[in-house]
Amino acid sequence: MFRPTRKLVDIFAVVIYLGTLTVCCGRNAGGEQVGRDGWDVPPYLPLAIGGILLLLLVGSAWWTRRRGEPVEPSWGVMLGMLILSAAVNAGCNLAMLWDIGQTSVSFFLFLAVACILWALLRRFSLLIWFPFFALEIAQIAGYYQYGTRVNSLVIAETLEASHDEVFAYLSPGNMLIAAASLIGAGIFCWLLMVVMRRVQPRLTLVNTALFFALFSLLCAVYVKPSRRNVNFFWPCYESYLLCNAWGEAIFHNQATIRQVESLPSPTVLPSSLNTLSGGEGVVLVVHIGESVRADRMSVNGYERDTTPWLRSCPRLINFSDCISAACDTCQAQIAILTDARRDVFEKDPALRPHTGSVLDLFAAHGFKVYSFFGKRNATHLKYDLVVRLLTRCDEQRFHAPGSPWTSVPQMAELLRSVPSTQNIVLFINNEGSHTPFSHYDRLHTPFQPAGSSFGKPASHALEVNNAYDSTVHYTDEFVRRVTRLLRGRPWIYLYVSDHGEYLGHDGIWGRGALGESGRSYHSTTGCRVGMFILTSPELESLHPHFAESLKELKSHADMRIGQEHIFHTLLGFFDLRTPWYNPTLDLCSPSPQPYSGPHPGKP
Repeated sequence: MFRPTRKLVDIFAVVIYLGTLTVCCGRNAGGEQVGRDGWDVPPYLPLAIGGILLLLLVGSAWWTRRRGEPVEPSWGVMLGMLILSAAVNAGCNLAMLWDIGQTSVSFFLFLAVACILWALLRRFSLLIWFPFFALEIAQIAGYYQYGTRVNSLVIAETLEASHDEVFAYLSPGNMLIAAASLIGAGIFCWLLMVVMRRVQPRLTLVNTALFFALFSLLCAVYVKPSRRNVNFFWPCYESYLLCNAWGEAIFHNQATIRQVESLPSPTVLPSSLNTLSGGEGVVLVVHIGESVRADRMSVNGYERDTTPWLRSCPRLINFSDCISAACDTCQAQIAILTDARRDVFEKDPALRPHTGSVLDLFAAHGFKVYSFFGKRNATHLKYDLVVRLLTRCDEQRFHAPGSPWTSVPQMAELLRSVPSTQNIVLFINNEGSHTPFSHYDRLHTPFQPAGSSFGKPASHALEVNNAYDSTVHYTDEFVRRVTRLLRGRPWIYLYVSDHGEYLGHDGIWGRGALGESGRSYHSTTGCRVGMFILTSPELESLHPHFAESLKELKSHADMRIGQEHIFHTLLGFFDLRTPWYNPTLDLCSPSPQPYSGPHPGKP
């Protein structure tokens, strides 16, 4: 039987051991998380932890000897443990890619963790090790392919992935990697069970765990300060990173949703619309695109003709230097439709959103709002929930059954059914150029060979970039088709992409690799996104204010702007007066302020 006193000793040792290692590996003196570039701890902390481990080891060994049990395993078992650790580190430890010379730390630390978990949980510890091993094996393969480890952005994108995105990554190579990860995890778990079952007394395992933990700490202390790195405290620090990434992804999801739900509607304050009285049949199109970089549009000078129709459009007002708020779709949508200057997690409260969607104001002044989403937005995902909250004033929602072009007939049917004198808002948010870059004309693909092979995109750079450019060309044709439906009516079409994409730009493949690159989103070229405004002559003739607003918009087209300008520009264009309006962010005003936030070239 496992006596209560002995159990208390085991639990006490586990708590002290894991607690001290977490403090040592995961936090610095100020309590902040340490990155992989250093091990910033006071010099006395390793000494204190080492002293605690040594005292625990001496006490546990004394207690074990008093009970007449072996203090340590046989040399044969110890040798088996060392061989097991070498195999596991070689197959699972990503930190070995950075500095194989420091593997002595993780070499012994893994055994310490394995022994303490087996002492506490026995074979049930395999329920922890199996998913950990599988994830670590897959992570090494993913690092080779995409240049990123599992971080909060990767987890968030995985949780929000559509079926199309999932299937894009289910290449034969990735499926083979997944199978190999599961098989490898099973083999490591079997080896772990074989070795650990040869050490029966629990206190012997606790002694062994404390010994290996102490030896691992000594190895870390004797490493040169310039080479010390918290990532080499594998698997402790790796577990901390994975749990932190998961928690951060979930926290950001829930916090973003709660933030949007808590925003008061801008209609709670009095407002007035001074350019329209109703019955003009004005159509306002607000189109939030997906993943379109400004520098991949030929209208902005890109060598490929990705936007032939826009380039030839005489009434185009193009903003070639628009900075998006975040590389996260949700944050960008909030910045576009609310009065937010940055994102909801901005440290400065003045830059966060204070009111809800600008579409509420148009609905309050007689506009009927209709939303057109891609098929992806029919699912109950975080990104889709946020945009649905921001468009909850709409009369009806449509979901494209296939590619975005299939929503054009839906719009045509709507325009036939709605009286031509009714002022309406068409809100569009479809997949566009989002991964897996599959929305383009397959019968007349403009840039070939095109393919969305995400098994290892860098090795298929030509095909992937051709597919991406073809999606931009597709969006150009989509805009043309929508505007054709509006002929004869007064309309304004505002397009802005949520964020950019990385296809080798700035040395990054995919937004998930952004954090691993060590660069912030706004220090890369991916934060510059496509934005333009189109109008009809009929709108300009409705009211003198519209002609004046268009004149101001054209004069500011070369200004560096941000998504923060859109809320106030829509209000200013229609002269929709409300206390939420800020003229310094209205591109229709005589003297708007340019975007002053972080951007490439400015930290």
